Amino acid sequence: MAENQRIIAGRYEVGSLIGRGGMADVYEGVDTRLGRVVAIKLLKSDLANDPNFEDRFRQEAQASARMAHPTIVRVYDAGEEQDIDGNGNQVRRPYIVMEYVRGTLLRDLLHHRRLSIQESIDYAQGVLTALEISHRAGVIHRDIKAANIMITD
Repeated sequence: MAENQRIIAGRYEVGSLIGRGGMADVYEGVDTRLGRVVAIKLLKSDLANDPNFEDRFRQEAQASARMAHPTIVRVYDAGEEQDIDGNGNQVRRPYIVMEYVRGTLLRDLLHHRRLSIQESIDYAQGVLTALEISHRAGVIHRDIKAANIMITD
């Protein structure tokens, strides 16, 4: 492990940035205790001290953890880590550790080629199934778009 390697919760090694959203950045990581690749979602530092965003982030983690379905990314862990911001101030950084999903974003696939009618139906059915499961768990996604849909093998 490199000397400057960031570790969260004493076990999650933070790797390269793999995605950005409105509230959080997502990094590839490693659960050093279990030896598996994970995705680590960190609330953006400028939002980390806003109680509204912290609550939304925490609720997302709790709601996601209640869902178990092949079309929905699994949540493994969540918590808060103490961090130092750009001004040297200590801040809390909420995190969510999730299943790392290998695949292609639907957005990228659509830029690469046209989908067949059957593929479109299959992908739409997967998305609708995920939405049904999440709605039953009381979760409203609010940001369904091709950039947030992963197509796996």
